Amino acid sequence: MVSQHREKRYPWFRRWLYSVRFKIALVSVLVVGIALFGASRVLLTTLRSQLHSSIINQTRTQEAAVVSLVSSGSIMNPLPLPRNEISVQVLDTNNQVIASTANIAGEPSALASLKSAISEVSYVPLPKGMLLSDPDESDHRAVMVTTVVGQPNGINLTVSNQPTGFTLNLNSSQESQGTQTSAAPAPQRVVTKTYHSVFRVVALESMATVDQSVMTVVKVISIAFPLLLGIVALLVILLTARSLKPVERISREVAAITGSNLHNRISVPPARDEIAGLAVTMNQMLERLDDSAERSRRFVADASHELRSPLSVIQTELEVGLLHPEAVDWQRTANDALDESRRMQRIVEDLLMLARADSGKILVHTLLPVDLDDLVLGEASRLRLSGTVAVDTRAVSGGRVTGDPHLLLRVVRNLSNNAARHAQSRVTFALHKDGGFVQLEVADDGRGVPEELREKIFERFTRLDEARSRDDGGSGLGLSIVRTIVEAHGGSVEVKENPDGSRGARFVVRIPTL
Repeated sequence: MVSQHREKRYPWFRRWLYSVRFKIALVSVLVVGIALFGASRVLLTTLRSQLHSSIINQTRTQEAAVVSLVSSGSIMNPLPLPRNEISVQVLDTNNQVIASTANIAGEPSALASLKSAISEVSYVPLPKGMLLSDPDESDHRAVMVTTVVGQPNGINLTVSNQPTGFTLNLNSSQESQGTQTSAAPAPQRVVTKTYHSVFRVVALESMATVDQSVMTVVKVISIAFPLLLGIVALLVILLTARSLKPVERISREVAAITGSNLHNRISVPPARDEIAGLAVTMNQMLERLDDSAERSRRFVADASHELRSPLSVIQTELEVGLLHPEAVDWQRTANDALDESRRMQRIVEDLLMLARADSGKILVHTLLPVDLDDLVLGEASRLRLSGTVAVDTRAVSGGRVTGDPHLLLRVVRNLSNNAARHAQSRVTFALHKDGGFVQLEVADDGRGVPEELREKIFERFTRLDEARSRDDGGSGLGLSIVRTIVEAHGGSVEVKENPDGSRGARFVVRIPTL
């Protein structure tokens, strides 16, 4: 009950989940999402790598300037650097700070040990002196570049708190003033110390700018990512809905077609795309169905008419006999009824054969070597005995095929009867080999078959005007059965004119040889 209630309450939602537009939108969003995720990862990785490289290069540059001062043998404390965001320490062999920039003055050595390599790049927690106004900056790291100066025996290094341009020797009673490269500060007491050691220069720069830049990009991506996916989903849904409108219209038009209006057709969209091709294909299918339904209706009507005729004859003769028993020849009545019942039997058997062929069942169950010339000569003898027409078999030669003897005999008999029915005075048989086929020709000297009717006569219950009379036993199924049997044997049958140009029809049957 709950399931039925939900199904009634949310039918649109279920239809939407199983709809093509939802599936296309979902796949599109997944594909775009995966592509954007990969592109975002590549962007962030590249950005982080570029920023790291930039900071490392800046730190190396400032460190190289201090290394140059240390190598010259004289530095000042604090170290004057133009970039306040970079911190530098000069360490001795005891890992003691002998000089540093002002922003980390008084801080211990940034190196936990002097066992590190001579020159390397590493990352350490950000020193307190390098903290800026950002309260979260304490969570950041600093990039550290180190270089050893004075290996292996060490060098003398004078460290002074004197500003650049002043020199003071505490061992001398005189004070000398050098060239001032900047505005001269007020006189102050200068403290100078001299060290002899192997020194290590350590430069640090905060990674806060890198982390902040990366986080800014992450925030932008976090906002743009779902927004872009939503736009993609909306566009795909709109475009899919617009593209599927012709399909929905086609579905409505097809749903409105029933057995009573199979003549209706689907309107083809003006765009020559796959949907237009679908509409054309469905129109072709409807045309075939309409044609099949029309042929079925005609078939049923003709079959009913054909069966009604012998039934009417039998019923009429029996009713007359029962009304006037003393005036009826019961022997003749019985013979007439038997003839009509046999005619009905032939019609029913022919209809069953055609029905089996239509359903795709195999007609040829027995494959034996058959001398087709023997069948032809036998039918020619039968026609001669009837005395209705002259028979010419001079063009009959040997021809053997593989097939069902009874079905092939029916082909020859139906063609013989048809020729005799339409002939004025003569029926001609011809049989010869033609390549890999045996070709049978049955010709008459009747009125012939108009070219526009040469395919139609192989349809069921089709008769030419001169053969409308059913007194001769024709049911209009003989030629249709001929084509069905011949095609079941891999052959073909067609109607042609007589080769000498005389009037009449010539049926040509080609069956593969043995």
